[in-house]
Amino acid sequence: MTPATAQEDRFHSLLASAWKGLPIILCGLAGFLSAFTVSVIGQLPIGELVLLLVFPWVLVRTYNSHAWTGSIQQLRWYNILFVTLGLMAIGYVVSDLYRGNASANFIKGWARVGLLAIDLVAIAYLIDNSWRRLYVFYFALQFGATLNSLFSYQVLEDWWKYGLGYALTALVFFVFAGRFPLLQVIVAVALGALSLALGSRNLGGICLLTGGLFWLRYARGGLRLVAVLVSVGALVAMYIAANTVFLENQQHEGSNIERQSMIETAGEAFLSSPLIGQGSWFATSRLMHRLEDRIASKDPNFQGYSDEEASKITIHSQLLVSLAEGGILGGIFFLGLGLLLLKTLLTLLTNPLPRRAFLFYLVIGALWDLCMSPFSGQARVQIILSVCVCLLVILQRRGELADNYKE
Repeated sequence: MTPATAQEDRFHSLLASAWKGLPIILCGLAGFLSAFTVSVIGQLPIGELVLLLVFPWVLVRTYNSHAWTGSIQQLRWYNILFVTLGLMAIGYVVSDLYRGNASANFIKGWARVGLLAIDLVAIAYLIDNSWRRLYVFYFALQFGATLNSLFSYQVLEDWWKYGLGYALTALVFFVFAGRFPLLQVIVAVALGALSLALGSRNLGGICLLTGGLFWLRYARGGLRLVAVLVSVGALVAMYIAANTVFLENQQHEGSNIERQSMIETAGEAFLSSPLIGQGSWFATSRLMHRLEDRIASKDPNFQGYSDEEASKITIHSQLLVSLAEGGILGGIFFLGLGLLLLKTLLTLLTNPLPRRAFLFYLVIGALWDLCMSPFSGQARVQIILSVCVCLLVILQRRGELADNYKE
């Protein structure tokens, strides 16, 4: 072999290594940048610009192969969700055209659904059949969110509630996953108590429920009943705390009243038109007065939203807002996602899986977001990451991923 040939081989080998490592690099880059947004037809996570570049490449590969090339993209559940996204788009278009919705609203609504579909295709392709890529994407996102919160908020409680708490909690769950089960339960309860003390009710509840459900796998006899009672008690305590104890604090009171009013308004909007829906961003237009009236009836100090505040209103329920905006077709993706999350939760309860406590935390958090968090901005990326968690669990149970972990 001549020196020139050897040098050429080394170059090709280096190029092949770089190409092989590109997906995990893109996962880290897209994850980190998704924590920061720019104002483009609403709030666009910068990481979605990376995913927009990946998307055409996935389409080209799919066209040439006449099929999805990623392992999780070939799963039945992936294709079900992909089809439901198409139906969701139809629901939004029909609703907006029927209602004669303002162009400023339906452009944002259609873009939101379209970007969700792009995220599904691009993120699933990048993660493929790799837990490592998923973890890199997820923790890069959490790291970015933490940096964002440190520059955006002034007090520890807000840092914990809006960024730092989620990143550290996930990291602790990840580090302790696979260790002695009782230790993992103790860690989950401690994290839950800390989050509640720092004002993050949803994160505290997620941690407590994670500990209870995780312990169900290991508890036997009377201890199993205790684990069930603890899990149910955690749910009851979360509800009571959110609606009574925390109402003693005026800051939490305003948050609770607004969240409750949003959910009631979205539920009423869906029930009044379950087939057609109210159109994209309905809460910023024709039904805004209903939301304001509800809040005013609960809070005498509420004086209504300014025009700027009204334009930024996002209802805190991914499922309800999609049903209200696009009718039953508009919400069909989130209905499917809910079923997939519940199916995954059952799998985690009954089967050994790598880093199970951490996966419990991710799935329970996704279920909370489905019911109680907005469907906009960074949430799109988080939604698709939860989809990928569920799909990787399916591959793991099929024996298609490495089984090199300890219970």
